[in-house]
Amino acid sequence: MFAHLPSLNGIRVFEAAARHLSFKLAAKELSLTPTAVSHQIRNLESLLKVSLFTRHTRAVTLTDAGQSLYATSHQLLRQLEYSIAELTTQVQLTLSAPSALASLWLMPALAEFATQWPEINIQVTQGDALADSHFCISRPPVNHQNHADIHSQTLLTLPELFGVYASPAYLQRRHENHSLLQLSKAKTAIAAIPGWDNWAQQYGSFREAKMVEFEREEELLQACLAGQGLALISSLLASDAAARGWLNPCLADKVIPGPGYMLSHGSKVIAAKTAQPFIAWLGARVSQAQLS
Repeated sequence: MFAHLPSLNGIRVFEAAARHLSFKLAAKELSLTPTAVSHQIRNLESLLKVSLFTRHTRAVTLTDAGQSLYATSHQLLRQLEYSIAELTTQVQLTLSAPSALASLWLMPALAEFATQWPEINIQVTQGDALADSHFCISRPPVNHQNHADIHSQTLLTLPELFGVYASPAYLQRRHENHSLLQLSKAKTAIAAIPGWDNWAQQYGSFREAKMVEFEREEELLQACLAGQGLALISSLLASDAAARGWLNPCLADKVIPGPGYMLSHGSKVIAAKTAQPFIAWLGARVSQAQLS
C-alpha cells in the first residue's frame, strides 16, 4: 500500500535539513556527517525527480516543492512522535495523602515500589481531600454515615496499630518519671487517634509521668527521635525510623488499634489494571509495617 513512499529515514533527514535550512545543523541533530545528510537528500530528490533545495555557496533554501514536502513531513513526524510517546510514556498516578503519612512513611516506601514497577510513576501531593482526578489516602471519617459517597469509592483499607516507641538514647538513660508524648487531645478527637488515656484504660498508667502534647504527628515523631520521651505513635508512621534503628518499639505486645487509613479514588479516576500493582503493593507494605 505504501511501497512507493521514500524511506522514513530519508524523510527524517530532509525534515531536519529543511527546518534548520542547514545540512550541517541537521547532521549535528541526527548524529550524522554533513556528507551523509547531503547524500540522503540527493537520493530523495532522485527518487521524487524534483529539486527540494536550492544550493548556495554557504546556505540552502527550499524550493516550492521542498516547502510543500516540509510542511507535510513536519506535521506527520510530529504526529508520529506523539503517538509513539503515548505508547511508551509511564503510567501516571496522582496520590494525595496526609502530610505525616506522606513524609514519614509513604515517600520512603515508594523507593521500593519504583524499583519493582518503574513504568508506573506515582506523584504524591500532601493533603487528605479527595480530588476528582486523584487517588487519596485519608483516615476514615469519624461519622461514617455522612461519608457514604467516599466509602463507595474506597479501594483498600490500611489498618494501623499504635504502640510505644522511644529513641535508643532515651532508653539508655535512667528516668525517675517518664515523659509521655502524644498528639494533642483536640487532634485525636477529630481523627479518633488513641492517646495515653486509652493506653491507661487497657494497660495501666505510668506513675507520675509528664504528659507532652503535639499539634502534628510529624512533630511528635521528631520529638521522639530527639529522645524527649516515650511516644504513642502509629506503627505506619514509625516503621521507617524503626527499620533504620532510629526508634525502638517498647512493650511490643501492648498495642492499640488505630483508625487506620483508606485508599479512595475520585469520581473521574478509573481504577484500571494499571493501578492494581500499586494497590496490591500498598496493602502488602502496610502489613509489613505492623508491630511485630
